[in-house]
Amino acid sequence: MTSTNDQLMKAGLAALGDLLPSGYSVAPSSLGERAVAAATWVVVRGPAKKGVTALVLARRRVELRDLGAIAAVAARTNKPALLLSAFLPPVVRERLRGFGIGYWDLNGNARIGLSGIDLCLEHDGAAPPREKAERGTRSLGGEMVGRVARVLIDVQPPHTLSGLAEQARVDKSCVSRLVAFLVEGGFALRQPRGNIMTVHWQELLRRFALDSPLQARGESFRFLCARGVPDFLARLARSGFLHALTGESAFAGLALQPLPGVAVLYVDEIEDAVAQFALRPASDDADLILVKPADRSVFQRSREDRGLRYVSPSLMAADLGDDHAFETALGWMAAHESAWRSGPGACAIGQGGQGA
Repeated sequence: MTSTNDQLMKAGLAALGDLLPSGYSVAPSSLGERAVAAATWVVVRGPAKKGVTALVLARRRVELRDLGAIAAVAARTNKPALLLSAFLPPVVRERLRGFGIGYWDLNGNARIGLSGIDLCLEHDGAAPPREKAERGTRSLGGEMVGRVARVLIDVQPPHTLSGLAEQARVDKSCVSRLVAFLVEGGFALRQPRGNIMTVHWQELLRRFALDSPLQARGESFRFLCARGVPDFLARLARSGFLHALTGESAFAGLALQPLPGVAVLYVDEIEDAVAQFALRPASDDADLILVKPADRSVFQRSREDRGLRYVSPSLMAADLGDDHAFETALGWMAAHESAWRSGPGACAIGQGGQGA
């Protein structure tokens, strides 16, 4: 089984290959130099076949507070250093430009300048891969595709295309394109022109976590709870306020583990939450992160326990803050599959799902 970082690097090189202008290419380097942790050497070649060797630092999730350490690593090499991530928020991309560090992510945001081969690549927004029509779906990013992927993880097979479309609340054509991609990539097995009988959910979850990280799921706001996270959650449970805990907060509830120091949850109305729970804006010392989702399907298959609502397991794991936490959750989920994965045909829609 490949590691999360290996998957990120593989997907990242494929994404960069799509973004590069015609005549340019990228491939792993055979350079004997030792790379730092979560990094590799690559060679980017231009039309004249001349190449530039660069150090690629791969981080599934990057926040502003991480950039100092990233810049320090980049400064230790005399070759160009590039940052690869699943998704780089605008504020992080702006700071990277200030540091002079090239970057790209799996959502098509890129800024790479390599004077040795006359490369000046700059792209914002979802990348349109070359030959997109011929290649079809190549990512689990995007709201509709993500809905289907999460059903395949949360609900045991077998699945029909029409059943998946109904559970995910998407068009059947979207399901058909995604299933073709998953079968080709070895994430799922399907009978000839028939049902999906097997889903390799662990590898599918790894890929979903890369292509659709928390930062890409909506706008985040950081706060301080006046009396700490436990008091906030106790008041939240009594309030009836629509929410769904995710990340470590949700995993703690699923695996019956102690609450983390920072709670992360989806809410529809940020201002209402601030007013009702007397939240104070914060930055690095925040103990509460509220996310206003771009797609309300985050509430689908959520569950309620003693007044607190938790997102579905697939979303909980994808929203975890770092690779170690993700691998820990993945291990627990593999050992306790019957505790979280619904039986075939299950389609429980949690509170708020009707508006997704």
